Amino acid sequence: MIRSWKWAVPVFLAAPALAQAPPEVTLSDAVALAARTDPNVVQARGNVHTTGIGVRAARSRFLPSLSFGGSGGSSFSEGPERFDPITNQLISGNSQNQAVNFGFNTEVELFTGFRRGGAIKEAQGREAVADASLVEALSTSALQTSNDFFSARQGRELVEARRRSVARAEIQLQIAIARLQTRAATVSDSLRAVVQLGEARLSLATEEAQLARSEASLARRLGLSGRIAAAADSALTAPGPALDTTAIRAEALSRAPAVRRTEASVQAALGSVSAAKADWWPQLSLGASYNYNGSNATSYELFNSRNATISLRWPLFNRFQREQQIAQSQASVDTERARYEDARRLVESDLTTQFAALDAAQQRIDLAQLSVRAAQADVAVAVERYRLGSINITELNAAESGLTRAEESAVTARFDYLRAKAQIEAILGRRV
Repeated sequence: MIRSWKWAVPVFLAAPALAQAPPEVTLSDAVALAARTDPNVVQARGNVHTTGIGVRAARSRFLPSLSFGGSGGSSFSEGPERFDPITNQLISGNSQNQAVNFGFNTEVELFTGFRRGGAIKEAQGREAVADASLVEALSTSALQTSNDFFSARQGRELVEARRRSVARAEIQLQIAIARLQTRAATVSDSLRAVVQLGEARLSLATEEAQLARSEASLARRLGLSGRIAAAADSALTAPGPALDTTAIRAEALSRAPAVRRTEASVQAALGSVSAAKADWWPQLSLGASYNYNGSNATSYELFNSRNATISLRWPLFNRFQREQQIAQSQASVDTERARYEDARRLVESDLTTQFAALDAAQQRIDLAQLSVRAAQADVAVAVERYRLGSINITELNAAESGLTRAEESAVTARFDYLRAKAQIEAILGRRV
């Protein structure tokens, strides 16, 4: 029986082949790469560009418009020669006429009832909304990328913890076999050691599969294929410096991207109200045209014509359409103000939640580090006691399992702290 176990030991002691390590990326580089490929960020950048053009278009309403146009045509009239009863001139039959004309037209609004000012205010508000939305999209992208990065890095550290567990199980099996050869232990000890090693390797395989999923998800987030590993980074130190929660809360209530976006929406809605009230005022505009005309009858000699007009429009009664538009615009203002206040309340609520999560994670980190040190000491003592035969293998297994759980808890607590901190950074729209 002992000889058969000698043949079985190499099978369980053989370490699995290591796959080629995937390329690594730091957290800051990952956030920068993700921001270039995130569809929401790309869309937000496009909105910033289009709303900027909208502001320019609104301001250009103070400038005159200018257009150029031209036309040419040919007409044919069939019939006999006849006298024109008005001019008493002979008109030839089967006549054909060709003519051309071209010219410039311009128009400028002199007074629009303050509509242009309201339109500019609305356009500027929309531009501010787009700017805040871009910051918000970047913050959301950074948060999602950070979470994927943390998952990949946490998976890598959990794999390392599982590998240490496998190494301890291999040492345990070697001790059990050595004690079995000297008749200091029974075959059941060796069997338990083999089972413990098999379970450790199975857990390692499970963690490696989870790591592959996390690194593939990180690669997709960065716009890459395959797997991308999360590099060890000084930014992953936890817990970091204590946060000034009072200053962060005050800054978030005034400068958080969600608050800025809803505040800008209020300004845009107020501009829409100003534009809607313009119909209560008269509208005054000035227009002019300068044209040239010619035909075959005059050997295409061009004659110019000039025209200048000033027009006044004042809708005295338009079946309450003005009142309806103003009421709709005012309702939009009330809605945006309610959203602004709700955004402030949501930011404050989220910060309170994440501050509590940060404190809880920090306490778990301290406790987990203490548990790891205690478990390491327990395992060192248990290994020597088992080697000397004062405890059985079940007690040694319990000590080593406790150390594995403590190491995993320490890793989990540290990344829970980092995730809570990343949530606070996403609310603020900047790193802390």
